[in-house]
Amino acid sequence: MIKKLVVAAVALSMSLGLMAQSVQETVVTVGALTVPAYTMTLEKDAKLVEGAVKARLSDANLKTKNSEGYIAALEQVVPELATVPVSLYAKVSEEGKKKNKVTVITLCATSTDLTIDQNTLKDNVRTYLGGFAQYVNRYEAMQNMAAQQEELKKAQKTVSAAESAVSGLEKNIASSQKKIADKRSEIEKLQGKIKDCEKDISDLEKSIEKDQSKKVDAEKRVEEAKKAARAVEAEVERYRSMTEQ
Repeated sequence: MIKKLVVAAVALSMSLGLMAQSVQETVVTVGALTVPAYTMTLEKDAKLVEGAVKARLSDANLKTKNSEGYIAALEQVVPELATVPVSLYAKVSEEGKKKNKVTVITLCATSTDLTIDQNTLKDNVRTYLGGFAQYVNRYEAMQNMAAQQEELKKAQKTVSAAESAVSGLEKNIASSQKKIADKRSEIEKLQGKIKDCEKDISDLEKSIEKDQSKKVDAEKRVEEAKKAARAVEAEVERYRSMTEQ
């Protein structure tokens, strides 16, 4: 589902395209030179457009540096512009206020090579700038896709962590359930021992009752024997006294 959203986001970005005005001609000052240039207005974030400009120049293997507010590729061959080295200058700026802000790309090129046709260079700069509209659109789509992929990675990492936590909890639950089963088994064994002890106690109590009953009978017989003995003694005493008279 997440991968489908990534593809959908890229497709939507590509389908919307760029709201761009036509390329406009102007002049700019680069160093001590006043040179023809072209501008194009885009309804895009300035940072996004600047990133796209830098990325396009980097993809063309052009080394750039910041020069007087421009992204400059100095004295390098740019096939789309000329077969001889040129200095390409690109500037990204914002115009307007708040919700009405737009981004403007300004592009110009100079060359110290006397064999270059300046009008051809000028036309090529215009064409090269026009190509930025599609490149910015593609760059934005790639940025969106990268962001979605990063979100996908985070989501997958979260899922993995959650699954790991669930697995750990399942192990804990299984361990606890085993402990519970062991304790119940111990309880059952102890209950069995308690029943055996209760039976032994009951048997001992019955034995005590019997012994106590026997004791009572024995005590009765002792009393009877004593009584009989006393009677015999009395009779003997009686006969003794008769013989003495």
